[in-house]
Amino acid sequence: MKKSLLFLILFLPLTGIAQQWTKVDAGSEFTLALKSDGTLWAWGFNGNGQLGLGTTTAQSSPTQIGTATDWQDVAAGAFHSLAVKADGTLWSWGLNGQGQLGLGTMTQETSPTQVGTATNWKSVEAGFIHSFAIKNDNSLWSWGWNMFGQLGLGLTSDISTPAQVGTDTDWDMVTAGGVHSAAIKTNGTLWTWGSNANGQLGLGNTTDATSPQQVGALTDWKMVSAGFEYCLALQNDKSVWSWGFNGNSQLGDDGLGAQQTAPVNFDQTKDWKAVEAGASFGFAIKDDNRLFGWGSNLQGQLGTGGATQEDNIVQIGMDTDWDLISAADGAIVNNSVLGQHTLGLKIARNAMCGSGANYQGQVGDGTTSALSTFSCSVGILNVGLSTNSLQEAIEVFPNPSTGLIRIQSQQSLIKHVLTIFSMSGKKVRELPIEQQRNIDLSDIRPGVYLLTIEGSRGEVKRQKLILE
Repeated sequence: MKKSLLFLILFLPLTGIAQQWTKVDAGSEFTLALKSDGTLWAWGFNGNGQLGLGTTTAQSSPTQIGTATDWQDVAAGAFHSLAVKADGTLWSWGLNGQGQLGLGTMTQETSPTQVGTATNWKSVEAGFIHSFAIKNDNSLWSWGWNMFGQLGLGLTSDISTPAQVGTDTDWDMVTAGGVHSAAIKTNGTLWTWGSNANGQLGLGNTTDATSPQQVGALTDWKMVSAGFEYCLALQNDKSVWSWGFNGNSQLGDDGLGAQQTAPVNFDQTKDWKAVEAGASFGFAIKDDNRLFGWGSNLQGQLGTGGATQEDNIVQIGMDTDWDLISAADGAIVNNSVLGQHTLGLKIARNAMCGSGANYQGQVGDGTTSALSTFSCSVGILNVGLSTNSLQEAIEVFPNPSTGLIRIQSQQSLIKHVLTIFSMSGKKVRELPIEQQRNIDLSDIRPGVYLLTIEGSRGEVKRQKLILE
């Protein structure tokens, strides 16, 4: 009986730990994320129902949207949200003043509402007040605010239901900035449209375009990300490029001047694997999984430990396990700058890290205090599945580890005990932990273990630990 009970205790947490974060998308003052079990989560500002919880109450930590377990993709705009389910249906919620929900109305929705009846949607992308989606046949569709032609439909009137962008069926990815848009086709060509006052279309001019225009003639574009009035992009040779407005050095090099109207290779190395454009700040991840950032840093969104603008590329911390980064894309609304927080996922996908503005809880660490360095406690209570989880946000890193781990919490860990079990249920280590502690596990054989932290009141946190 005791063996069966021990098996049950071990089995449940490990099943839960498998529910890792798979995607995160930062809106102007809120955040959406997906887990590997198909559940959808939200936190931050909710004045327009953009969290999809059926209310307009803000949340400072990840909160599950409904009970569905078949969400496939999600995107956060300024005040609205989009998502696709595994059955190919399209859903939206939040602010809808310009028809950005695609429902044929201008009515705000506080819970996910299906867009039409089509069941062949593949992915979604949300801009400031406009929206995009790609179908399984690689056709591109858009709706919402269109004053500058950012929908790519050849006109400047708003559209409240999805309309196809041209007739091409070879779109691979799309990104929506404040009032401009960019996309890459399956043949590696780069296309842009919308507002171009600061050269953010990369066409060598400052003329707006209401339909997709090809940027140069190259066919080796791999990734593009649109900020508020600029773009960052990655080529197949792993070089990074930028163009558009540079008033906050968001192009990655202060020496580029106020703007660039065509793509500029602002870093000569060719070892980048991802780029991400925020409102007026940018990030890139190298092949060795180091994170670099630059640009505006008023709220500490770069995670450098301060609030000083970075005019050139700087490495963020010393970690080498960054996998995905999402920087909030915003705008200036009523003289307030929106979009100043950042969320990132690390390779183990058990850790979500946040930094920057947090007055609406958009970082998701359970507080409303701004962070100038990345806190990897975001959503950690939702990773452990114990029904009696620790109330403190505890971070265990790195994971996987080569033998040295660190236990960290913003609250006291006095009288807390760390225990490590083998997969067979054998206890291999037990020791008390303090507020912050480095723990050497190099004498334990490489493998998969169960780490538990038990508090003084009987609460328990469980986590899978990989030792390499």
